[in-house]
Amino acid sequence: MRLIGDFKNAVKRSHRLYPLAHKLRRWQQDRQIQGEQRECEAKARRLGIPLEEEPAELVFPRLTSRLAARGISWPPQPSGRPLHIVYSSLPSNWERHNIPPQLAKLGDITCYFLDEQGIGLNGSWAATRAQVDRSLPEFVGRLHAQHPVDIWLSYLSGAQISPETVTGIGEMGIPCFSFHWDDRLSFYGVKYGGQWSGPAAVCRAYDLNLTNARASLVKYRVERANALFWPLGANPEFFRPLDQPFQYDVTFCGQRYGERPLLIDYLRRNGIRVDCFGAGWEHGYQSDEALVRVFNQSRVNLGFGCVASSTDQCLKGRDFEIPACGAVYLTSFNEDLPRVYRVGEEIETYESFDDCLQKIRALLASPKRCEELRQRARAAVVTRHTWAERVRELLDCRGLPAP
Repeated sequence: MRLIGDFKNAVKRSHRLYPLAHKLRRWQQDRQIQGEQRECEAKARRLGIPLEEEPAELVFPRLTSRLAARGISWPPQPSGRPLHIVYSSLPSNWERHNIPPQLAKLGDITCYFLDEQGIGLNGSWAATRAQVDRSLPEFVGRLHAQHPVDIWLSYLSGAQISPETVTGIGEMGIPCFSFHWDDRLSFYGVKYGGQWSGPAAVCRAYDLNLTNARASLVKYRVERANALFWPLGANPEFFRPLDQPFQYDVTFCGQRYGERPLLIDYLRRNGIRVDCFGAGWEHGYQSDEALVRVFNQSRVNLGFGCVASSTDQCLKGRDFEIPACGAVYLTSFNEDLPRVYRVGEEIETYESFDDCLQKIRALLASPKRCEELRQRARAAVVTRHTWAERVRELLDCRGLPAP
């Protein structure tokens, strides 16, 4: 195993071998994503399910009808007490300072994090799921008896929870929502203990599934699940402007994989000074507090929207965290970005390596335009893209506001 790891690391460091390895990996993942999409769209046509995104005016009536069948009204109307939200997740490193502080603005928030429950990943995913299936219903049941739960919001998919557990929580009289950020590549995923690891395994059990990729909506519909386009957001009190001077021309913050090192190398070979932070890069891992400083100290912050090593694109957390800092953000274009930003006014995008190079040169040469982008980016997040606003959209039975 050590030899395999050493070989992979050598490939990653090789300017000759890495492009070839990336090309193969990209072909494999493109084939997987496109094949799964074609199969789901073909099934939708056979079932008479439209391929287009459904408006919120259709999604929310289905939600309210489903909940009404269990005697639950939506939106919740707690009497004489605050709204109570339970949030369940592994969690990932970005969640603690993003989601719970924002949910607390809406009422009381209780978190069920696997690591805080002593549920680890040292064993198999099937073992982890079995632990969650035992622990989570007991946790929610006790809590619900003491302090009624109005919403259960989950970032748990088929690898971590069984559909029967989701159904059981719903039968307690609790609306069950889940968001899924990896459904472009891993809607089905792999099987652990006879169950798919992706959202396909559990989506029908949730009352509403939330995805950050409109192209994935049809996948949920062919599984007879209700789904809504629901982008990520940011906590603008954590990701905020700092009064600090610029230290970097261009930065990228994130792991080193996929086409990222290829574009960074291209920019550097063409005279752009790019500093990279994260696993595999010269500056290494940084805390999120340190990243907020880097975002603020950068004249241009670079983004990548690719799903893993594929050519497929989806929204990313950085699409909201960097603009929240009032920073200039230049990322790869994908069709969902114009649904959340006024491209060219609040953020900038590129469509090729050369386009990225030219956009960077233009931005570095135009401090006035950059300042306008910074101000508009911050305003966009504060008014439209906080995590609290995302949940308010659900409570108000409305879709994403127009940028």
